[in-house]
Amino acid sequence: MNIRQENPLAQNRAEELGFDIWEEFVIPPFYDNLDLLTARKPRVIVGGRGCGKTSLLRFLCHQTQFSPKRIDITQDDLKHIGLYWKIDTQFAKQLSKRGLENEIWEKAFEHMATLLISQEVLKSIESISNSSFVGFDQSELEKLDLSILDSFNKAIPGNFMKLRTFLRREFNAFQTWVGSIRQIEQPVFLPKIFVNELLSELIQQVAVFKNSNFFVYIDEYENLLEEQQKLINTWLKHSEIPLVFNLAMKRNSFVEKQTIGKEQLSEIHDYREYDLESYYEGAISFDLFAAEILFLRLMKIENNVVDSPISINDLRSSSSESLNRRRSPEYKSRVLKAANNFLPSMSLELIAKEILEDSVLRNRHEALLKQSLQSQSKTTRPERLVLHNQPAATIIIPSLLSRKGVNVDDILLELQKLENGQKNKFTGNTGWLHNNLFGCILLIYEPLGRTCPLYAGFDSFCLLSKTNLRHFLELCFKSITNERLSSSSNLRQISVKSQADAAKQASASFLKEVKSFGNFGNKLHTMVLRLGTYFKYAQKRIAQSEPEQNHFSIKGILNSDAQSLLQEAITWSVFYENKITKQKGGKSKLETEDFEYVLNPIYAPYFHISYRKKRRIDLQPNQIETIICGSFEDFESFLRVTLKKWNMMPISDELNLFSNLTHSEHGN
Repeated sequence: MNIRQENPLAQNRAEELGFDIWEEFVIPPFYDNLDLLTARKPRVIVGGRGCGKTSLLRFLCHQTQFSPKRIDITQDDLKHIGLYWKIDTQFAKQLSKRGLENEIWEKAFEHMATLLISQEVLKSIESISNSSFVGFDQSELEKLDLSILDSFNKAIPGNFMKLRTFLRREFNAFQTWVGSIRQIEQPVFLPKIFVNELLSELIQQVAVFKNSNFFVYIDEYENLLEEQQKLINTWLKHSEIPLVFNLAMKRNSFVEKQTIGKEQLSEIHDYREYDLESYYEGAISFDLFAAEILFLRLMKIENNVVDSPISINDLRSSSSESLNRRRSPEYKSRVLKAANNFLPSMSLELIAKEILEDSVLRNRHEALLKQSLQSQSKTTRPERLVLHNQPAATIIIPSLLSRKGVNVDDILLELQKLENGQKNKFTGNTGWLHNNLFGCILLIYEPLGRTCPLYAGFDSFCLLSKTNLRHFLELCFKSITNERLSSSSNLRQISVKSQADAAKQASASFLKEVKSFGNFGNKLHTMVLRLGTYFKYAQKRIAQSEPEQNHFSIKGILNSDAQSLLQEAITWSVFYENKITKQKGGKSKLETEDFEYVLNPIYAPYFHISYRKKRRIDLQPNQIETIICGSFEDFESFLRVTLKKWNMMPISDELNLFSNLTHSEHGN
């Protein structure tokens, strides 16, 4: 593959692809569960950042559905005409206070919404006229008589093109008035029913729109002010064809359910909610969807030599036949095999073998082995515990010897059994290898400044991304870029080193990005740094008796400040909240009142911790309050007490990380 400077995976946000994403969008494998093109009831779409909400909305809207690139548009497609509206956060916030009554600002917001939605209606009609649909073209636009609309304002023209220009001018004038409310006369505010009248005229005058319904998709609903949300809620509650309102927002953002009257929104009765990420919890896998998007992007690379296992027609089709083909075991096996070939990984056994063959890594292992032997006051020579034909078992021995109840004689006996093919604790039910090898590899690599191969591979990238397509594409983009910089040959796969380097680079970039998350970005950034540092030290314990700890539960109730910040972290996908279904001690039961909080795995490479959801740390409320919102001094004291409890001494160079924490805390 000739990897050019223009990397097609560089565009990892829907906004970078524009509004017409017909050639970029892949129908989600769970698409038939959403019934979006046939529904008449409002939909509320929720999900974390990067899960594909905006892409889905833009796919549903007119720029894509009636794209000039689409050649098979029929009369049935006109039954659903989507209108996209993304809230301008800063401008929406200007529509409040500043000496004007709330009633005026509410009417001003309704006027703004009316102007924007009406413009989108006209644009959708133009999109259809410029599309491959044969029943309506540009000449039909001039025949429209919209003069009835001047009953709202005598200045409104009845000609389609002139009306389009008028609405643009009105919106420009409105923005100017908002910025100078005391210098400019208040404009004539248009009510939302203006949109209904516009649609009524279009449907009555043009036969092809007789069965058309217009669906407004409001993106980033959470950025609206409370009173603005109440107005939108009212429109959603009273939606009826041909105009239906739908919302999209981050998780935990649908707090305001009140309308401008006494009624509240009620799920099922007024709308249906779809959590996009929840669809990956069953038989539908994120890894297949990610692989399909990867290969679609790779096909855009010039002289691409990767054999693509996908069918573009199936990826763009919402038919049950296409979706069933994509969900078949044969198709999934073929696509995932190709993805793993392009982004290969190293097995844990092979990584262990390379550790023993690399002088630097081998020295690190030998140092840990000597340290663990000294703790037992044994005179056993370290060489007796190094079996080059059993590298995986050899790698975990320092950690086993550092635990209470495990001595050198036990290890030597189990190694002999392993060598003889007998039942043993390394591979048997005790699961020494299964439970410890991943964590021990991290332990060996951690202080050496090398990128760890555990973070490489298609499967690893999917776990690091955790349903976040933006994170997945960035990992792939940086991997291809690293490979291009290190090789000028045509390649069919990306090296493990290029991928591992990419994981660390992407992790650092996404961690830095946390500062921009909402009004509490700096506090969220501090929270991630502190929790990541805590998990990092937990991972550095030589005994590895609780390896791969990267999530926590809270044994009690947090104070209001900490609880608010924790919910903010969940909203921005810094943490993921899961119900606890398995209690420590081996007793399983459903505990619907208890939750665990998982640090977003994309930050794992930065802290050199595991991205796999394996073991949980149970924290008291005062401990997590210190981590989330305590002072710098309180957190440093907490960490030092913890390290003493773990029989670890803080390394002064690593504690320089606290300077970053202090700098972050000054931001909020």
